[in-house]
Amino acid sequence: MRLKGWEKITMQIGMKKKAGVAIIIFEKTDFKMKATTRDNRGDYIILKRSIQKEDISLVNIYTPNIEAPKYIPILLEDFKGEIDRNTVNVGNFNTPLTSLDRSPRYKFNKETETLNGTLE
Repeated sequence: MRLKGWEKITMQIGMKKKAGVAIIIFEKTDFKMKATTRDNRGDYIILKRSIQKEDISLVNIYTPNIEAPKYIPILLEDFKGEIDRNTVNVGNFNTPLTSLDRSPRYKFNKETETLNGTLE
C-alpha cells in the first residue's frame, strides 16, 4: 500500500482478507523501529518505536461489530505485558465510546460502559 506523504505503513490483514488493521505514520516522523507484534487473524498490531529518545507503543485493534465490548478486554489482557504508560490505543473499536460518537437515541449498554472503564 502506498500513500503520498505516508511512507511508513504497517498493516496486518486477516486470513480471509476481508478485514484488518493498519498504522500509517507520516514520512517525516523520526520513528526508530524496535519491534512489531501482530496476529495472523488481522485483529491487532502493536508497533514499538522510539521517537525523540522516548519509547512508545502504538496499538491498533480490529473487532467484529457485535463482539467489540467483550472482545477488546480479552485482547488487552492477552498483550498486557506489551503495553505500558507510553502506549497509545488507536482505532474506533467498532462501538461508540462517548456521547460525541453516538446518535442521541443510542443508549450505552453495560458492556460498553465496562469497555470504557477498561480503556481508561
